[in-house]
Amino acid sequence: MLRRIMKYKIQNTRMLTPTELLTILCKSATLYAEYAEYADTTLLFIFREKKSDMYDYYEVRYGKNNFMHLAGIKSETLGAVEFYEACERQIIKREDCNPRRDANTMYAKVAVMEKMLDLRNSKCYKIGAKNLVTRDNDFEMATGDASGVIGYASRIKKKGTQIVDETKAPIPTTLLNNPITDYCTRPQKIMFILQKYDGESTYNKLFYEIKKDLFQTEKEFFSEDLNNLITI
Repeated sequence: MLRRIMKYKIQNTRMLTPTELLTILCKSATLYAEYAEYADTTLLFIFREKKSDMYDYYEVRYGKNNFMHLAGIKSETLGAVEFYEACERQIIKREDCNPRRDANTMYAKVAVMEKMLDLRNSKCYKIGAKNLVTRDNDFEMATGDASGVIGYASRIKKKGTQIVDETKAPIPTTLLNNPITDYCTRPQKIMFILQKYDGESTYNKLFYEIKKDLFQTEKEFFSEDLNNLITI
């Protein structure tokens, strides 16, 4: 397969006013916790490219500590969880928000953050199927659209080592305002999203289905491995 190596920079965006920055962060935190209900839970994306394909799946754990990193912020006053909770409670202050990399990158990420967290309108792709390799953005999978992406990768280390624990679900590692087709030419459609809370061994909540009642019809066509993850 021909693979193009490209270096993508985050697209320029206008500077947000302090009020706009804080408003978007608060709305995004509310979406992260209440609308999508996936703060400190794990989601199971089930997807395929066309009807004749087998369903594929990908698990992602969304934690409170991932929120600040996605926004491109490194607060000098708050820890990652404290930052998220301050946004959720709408008490975050401008002085709590320092760019992790640079101001343009922070504004670009925050500008698309609220939309990218609306996972019901996302697409995702597999690393094995992508044909665009970027040097600066190292992630395995992404959800997104023409406005941007959230990238995911396995990053949880085994305690006391630098070795990635493959038994742990991938986590959101980056948010970019480039279209998903910059990273994958054939993004696959998310058909279903299931959810489980910390401490639960199987997915028992249907978070999203592309068409009402389709999940109950289609789950008989899931692979054994996929069905073993589900108790709905």
